[in-house]
Amino acid sequence: MLSFDQDKPCPGRECLDLVVQGKTLHYDGARDVRALLESQGEKSAYANVRINGLVLSRRDFENIPLSDGDNIDFLYYMGGGSCLI
Repeated sequence: MLSFDQDKPCPGRECLDLVVQGKTLHYDGARDVRALLESQGEKSAYANVRINGLVLSRRDFENIPLSDGDNIDFLYYMGGGSCLI
């Protein structure tokens, strides 16, 4: 179950209140970073994740547990463009 209802507490004992991309998320899925990414429609192969200010390595996504109150951002690095001098 996923819900962005900021005005109500997280329903159920297994639910976590997370801040994802600046919005409160009530989340009761698997408690690892890869599961959260997938629940949000993000591709774990392309995303970098920052939890509470710490940027994670992709290889650790399944090993990093989520905790109530975590502040999570999905980061994407863009390449390309040109430089005109």
